Amino acid sequence: MLLMHFHLKLRWPTLLLAVCLTPVTQATELQTRSENMLNKSASTPLMESTHPVVALARNEAVKQALAENFDFLALKRQVDVAYAQREQADGFESPRIFWEFEEANRSNASGIGSQVVGIEQSFEWFGVRNARKHVADLGIEASRAFVERGRLRLTARVLKTYDRVLLSEAKQRLMERMVSLNSEAVDISRTRFKASEDQYVDLMRTRLRRNQLQNELLEVQTSAAGTRRTLNRLLGQENKSVQLTDELSYEPILQQDEFWLQRLDQEGPTFVLLERRIGQAEGRLNMARQGQFPEITLGIGQQRLNDGINREDAWAGQLSFKFPLPGSDRQSGLEAEALAQHYAVTDQAQAQRIEARSLYSQSLKVAHTLDNQLQDYKSAILLDAEDQLKAARQAYRVGRIDALNLLDVYTTYSEVQQNYLETLVRYRAAVIDLQTLGEELWEVEL
Repeated sequence: MLLMHFHLKLRWPTLLLAVCLTPVTQATELQTRSENMLNKSASTPLMESTHPVVALARNEAVKQALAENFDFLALKRQVDVAYAQREQADGFESPRIFWEFEEANRSNASGIGSQVVGIEQSFEWFGVRNARKHVADLGIEASRAFVERGRLRLTARVLKTYDRVLLSEAKQRLMERMVSLNSEAVDISRTRFKASEDQYVDLMRTRLRRNQLQNELLEVQTSAAGTRRTLNRLLGQENKSVQLTDELSYEPILQQDEFWLQRLDQEGPTFVLLERRIGQAEGRLNMARQGQFPEITLGIGQQRLNDGINREDAWAGQLSFKFPLPGSDRQSGLEAEALAQHYAVTDQAQAQRIEARSLYSQSLKVAHTLDNQLQDYKSAILLDAEDQLKAARQAYRVGRIDALNLLDVYTTYSEVQQNYLETLVRYRAAVIDLQTLGEELWEVEL
């Protein structure tokens, strides 16, 4: 009995250690399997592509989009439409060919009577025609401004999407680094726990955080794939794999605020488009007022008279005028409608100008604010975060801090890096809006 009790005393610590380590061993095996699966999924591309990879810089992406984007190609047809309308405005109504006859005896088709064969042409009052041609000329200029506005909008979208793809790739690299750092922390926690130098909860914390980061990495990869699809759509291609050669870089704003605002007023396609729309409304008002003058119709024909014995051929002419009665409701209504539309277009254009200047000024202010934030990041925040990361890793290796403090430092570092990248992309987007005269910031409804 004493011998048996003695053996139990010897085996009790071993049994207790085995009971404690069994769930840890099982969890470690499951964790190893999940790590292998996640690493395999992380290293496997979301979309396997057999197409050749094309290197693409920012300026090359813009050129390709302007050449192959189907929406922009369709938009450029507006200029052809405007020229066709101008050609129509320079023409006349189609001539009318007529044949009139009158027989003296209805019951007997003897050919006795008269016949007239001729042609007539209507001419609008020259003021109406000139006003219509002027409206069409303004339409050509408006279509060119509309296409230029579309060009700048597409340029802004391509550049912003290009930067968002770079942002996704930078976030992916950051998440991969954080996964690697947390994997290192898991290994340290496991070693220290086996040596009874740390608690099991620290191992669980580091391992749980690593799993979360691996899932976030998959989400970042999915988001990056979607952003690349958006870029491919803007480039007018779907089946090509592109490799972006440029990087996210900081470019300071060199010009003063007055330069950007003056450039907007002088070169903004929206402002040119609004001016032409106002001119077209004035031209239509002039057309309506010119409508009070007569429309002239000229005609000429050959008349044949036959009385059964003699037949005579003679030329016949026609001159007619068509004009509204003075003070008629129709003419007054046409003029009033054109005047109301002119006022409406003018008011809408003024509202659009105010909105455009306001949004452009706001974009300029945002660019300056983000510029100051980037300076703070570069001068202190990024360096402090990197130093804190190095210090925390070393402190955790030697056991001066626990896993909770280490993970807090890791989270802070990750947030600082992501905030910096997002601030940089937002800053670049604001600068792109300035360079493209803010055309993507607003819509034009005229």
